[in-house]
Amino acid sequence: MKIIEELKMGLFFAFFILFLKTSYVCSWLAGKCHIESDGEEFSFSTSSPRKRNTTVCRSVTDMKEDLRGLPANLQNLIVQTDLGYHGVLAPNSFLRFGSLENLEIVGCLSEVPPEAFNGLTNVTTLTLSCSQQCTEVAFDFSRLTSLTSLSLSDYSLSLLPSNVFEKIPQLRWLHLCSECLKDLSEVLCRLKNVKSLKYLGLGNTMLTRLQYPNCSVFNVSEISTKFNIERADLLLGKLEHVDEGALKVFGKLSRLYFTVSSKNFLRDLSLIGVHQISVIIATVDVLNVDDLCVAAKLYSVKSVDVDYDTINLSLTSKISDGCKQIGYIMLENNIFGKTVNLLDVNSLFQIFSNLTSVTIDKHVLRSNDFQSLCASFPQTVKKISDMVLRIIRIDKIVSHQFMCFVNLKTLKLAMSKFSVIEDFAFIGLNKLKELNLHSNKISSIHQHTFSGLHELRVLDLNENPLFHIEPESFRHLINLRTLLLGDLNFPPNMSLIKLHLSDIFREIPRNLSNVFISSGLRPMHLVIGSNTTLNNGLNLHIKGQYVIVEDCNSLLLTSVVTLQINAAYMICENEFIGKYVPSVVSLKFESMFSDNIGDLSVINQLVHLKTLKLENIDLTNQPNTGIMFHNLTKLETLILANCRLLFLDGSLTKDLKALTTLVLLPKDTVNILQTFAVHLIQLEFVCFYRLGLYCSCDNAWLVSWIRDNRKVEVDMSNPSMHDLQCFFGNEFDQLNFVSYAKENCSFDLDFVFFACSSVFLCIFIVVVLMYKFVGQYFKPFYHIANGWFREALRMKEKQQYRYDAFVSYSGKDEHWVIEELLPNLEQRGPPFLRLCLHSRDFQLGHDIVENITDSIYASRRTLCLVSRNYLNSNWCSLEMQLATYRLQVEHRDILILVFLENIPSRLLSSHHRLARLVKTRTYLDWPQEPEMHDAFWDRLWCKLSSNKAN
Repeated sequence: MKIIEELKMGLFFAFFILFLKTSYVCSWLAGKCHIESDGEEFSFSTSSPRKRNTTVCRSVTDMKEDLRGLPANLQNLIVQTDLGYHGVLAPNSFLRFGSLENLEIVGCLSEVPPEAFNGLTNVTTLTLSCSQQCTEVAFDFSRLTSLTSLSLSDYSLSLLPSNVFEKIPQLRWLHLCSECLKDLSEVLCRLKNVKSLKYLGLGNTMLTRLQYPNCSVFNVSEISTKFNIERADLLLGKLEHVDEGALKVFGKLSRLYFTVSSKNFLRDLSLIGVHQISVIIATVDVLNVDDLCVAAKLYSVKSVDVDYDTINLSLTSKISDGCKQIGYIMLENNIFGKTVNLLDVNSLFQIFSNLTSVTIDKHVLRSNDFQSLCASFPQTVKKISDMVLRIIRIDKIVSHQFMCFVNLKTLKLAMSKFSVIEDFAFIGLNKLKELNLHSNKISSIHQHTFSGLHELRVLDLNENPLFHIEPESFRHLINLRTLLLGDLNFPPNMSLIKLHLSDIFREIPRNLSNVFISSGLRPMHLVIGSNTTLNNGLNLHIKGQYVIVEDCNSLLLTSVVTLQINAAYMICENEFIGKYVPSVVSLKFESMFSDNIGDLSVINQLVHLKTLKLENIDLTNQPNTGIMFHNLTKLETLILANCRLLFLDGSLTKDLKALTTLVLLPKDTVNILQTFAVHLIQLEFVCFYRLGLYCSCDNAWLVSWIRDNRKVEVDMSNPSMHDLQCFFGNEFDQLNFVSYAKENCSFDLDFVFFACSSVFLCIFIVVVLMYKFVGQYFKPFYHIANGWFREALRMKEKQQYRYDAFVSYSGKDEHWVIEELLPNLEQRGPPFLRLCLHSRDFQLGHDIVENITDSIYASRRTLCLVSRNYLNSNWCSLEMQLATYRLQVEHRDILILVFLENIPSRLLSSHHRLARLVKTRTYLDWPQEPEMHDAFWDRLWCKLSSNKAN
């Protein structure tokens, strides 16, 4: 049953990948909700999170309260309740998350009203999974108008209405995993009218009977037509009974997973009623290939994965035709080690003669099985491109063993326990791209071990006890890109395991881009030798007790872009290797507190560095720790794991302006000064793990920074900020850090709030009173001061007025200005007058008030043309106001009033400023008699032209 469990986990992988991508976990306020993003789960990996895509809330007991601190613009949310939780999902639990697209709730819900999903109009994917089987809940998904993918796990369908899925108009993907289904009719009858559904995944390993759908028990009509489902995956248990036509409504199945006894295999398939099954994955006691071939022909099977105890490869005549259409087969044996597991390779490939991919797991093979196959039936394997032989008991790989697999591109012989590879074993594999020999017992590599593999790209020799590698053993691998080599176990009399890359290659391949070399727990002497220029950057991973490198200035080292060191130290010419890899972008160095590590300050020369991880390093012994991170202006991820350091401050981080991710796990107690974070302007994620602080006010800033900072997400989950202890010089005197900081490093906030509130109130009262009594003078004073300033500049520069008069008039009186005023003033002379009109002389694009102020102070006088239209104009009122203020300040005869029409006193009385001017100053009236016009213009022209020379 193991394969069933494995397949159950992988059946719906494509769906769950939306939610289960994990990485650095950083919390909101060290609470229950965390942000996760693409990458590996937090393990001090250097893969930097690229975006905050998924929020995870753990140990949730009150949905509304525990989600309160989350931002409303979340797109992906996973809610995990406490074990044993059976709560009610309250109405409007997610109402404020209108942007949510993917929602997963892990935990048993006892009641979910329709209103619980209010506001989730953008949710396209919903996953509900319970930790206890057969939980009964009456779900209603009608509020989820955009839902396209739905997954229900371990919930009973008994309380669901018959039209529950019909209320989801866009449902295309449905996954139901429930061990309490007693009849598939519970699912099929609820789907009979769901026309939008394209994929159905159904898992129930406890279902032993497949019965013809009977919808009458659900008070709905019978299924009359086949489903429109394009792909259906069924994971079933061991079938004891199958009704004829039980799954006829599907027509075809993408994948069928089931367990059946050998005698019922073919019969059960024929009763199911489908006409096509693309993939059959089954667990049987005895596999009769006769039945498999018949099934393949009847149901157009393309792929077969069978887990069995024994296999019968003998065929009756013409039975094997169906097996010739199978392109992939996986045979896994459950009684590993017995003689019955000896697989007849010749018969297997003769029967399945059109395979392109084959996996054989847990079998016994003879050393010359494939050699015999190639001699007798070479044509049967010519289409195979991928072959996996895993956990195979075989003594050795013999010469020319695979020579007839001419189209093979991938060959995996992992965990097969063989120790010997004869010369020319891989001759004929001219198209092989990947050779995986991981976890065997290979001890020697000879010059002709890999002969013929000119197109090989990947060679994996990891976890083999390599005792000897002859010179030029890899010289045939001219196109090699990835070499995984270890664990080197050279003779004990060698104090250093010496590996000469140029010797084993003759010439290092130019396309080499990934190299892993391990000497296990022994020291290594790595000699580069060749000065080959690589076509691409090199990812280099070195592991050993310690590593000494020769040929420090080789072009191969300058090509290194990713360097990972798992050794006490790695030096070249007695200096840390970092000095000789100037192009490195990612550096991970895991040491063991060695004293011979060298000066790590050379790291500041790696100006292209984006990821840096230092682990198990005593930075207190480094002479230049303060400048170690200087110049690293491109560094995005910094991880200091289990390192000794006394303090962290701004001198370390002054150049880390691109840093987005910081992971800190100090070995001992540390001080983190506030200046440490000042320069980290791009910081997004901070993870403090097993943090130990001194009881010092230098560290007190962390409390408010973690609590109030909304730009940076901080993980303080181990321990949380509230549980964090601080130390008085040793690890025996411990205090709660938050309490210590509050009692010793903060002032009385209540008094500060009182004082600030009092000062603010006083200022507010003063401002209100000032505005009440003198507010009307603020704006005019500003414009007057501005005018004075401009006037002072003009006087200083001894400039004359640009205009003789600024004409203040209503736009509705502009016809009088054009027809009467301009001809009689500007065109009369000498001297000729220059008038300023707002329609003609204001500067385009300037503020109107600025134009008015500038024009008034650029004119010798202001001429106000008063009419009823003038009195009703706000702009004219402002012009009059500013001209009056100028008059009061300069005490000169600069304001002339001209009434264009007779205005009663009752109208003037409401315009106080103008009324006062009329009482104290002489003004002109525009005469209604034409014979009086000349006298009016003579008088006005003389007034405006007087003192023009000044």
